[in-house]
Amino acid sequence: MKKIEMIKSHEEFNKIIKNEKYIKNKNFTIYIRKGNYDYPHFGIAVSKKLGNAVNRNKLKRRMRVIIDEWKKNLNINKDYIIIMKESTKDLNFEDLKSSFLDLVEKRRNNEKTK
Repeated sequence: MKKIEMIKSHEEFNKIIKNEKYIKNKNFTIYIRKGNYDYPHFGIAVSKKLGNAVNRNKLKRRMRVIIDEWKKNLNINKDYIIIMKESTKDLNFEDLKSSFLDLVEKRRNNEKTK
């Protein structure tokens, strides 16, 4: 994931989380906002409950790889905040990827029916 595609600002995170719709499952909560750019923006939040810095960074790296593989299938002018729940710390990469993609597909199917 390129730096330009990342949301880093604490204020931006809070603005999206407080004001926007979300979808969730047992491993993730994803907040989605209409963006102002021609490419998606992503923010990844990992709680300290998920372990020490090494473990949290490992989860974020895995999430970035998953996002890189599937961002071409996501809406291009949206901002996404992905919050990883405590249950993700015990998942291997394939389970993490499967859970995330199921949630994204669920959202896409909901958009098509509306």
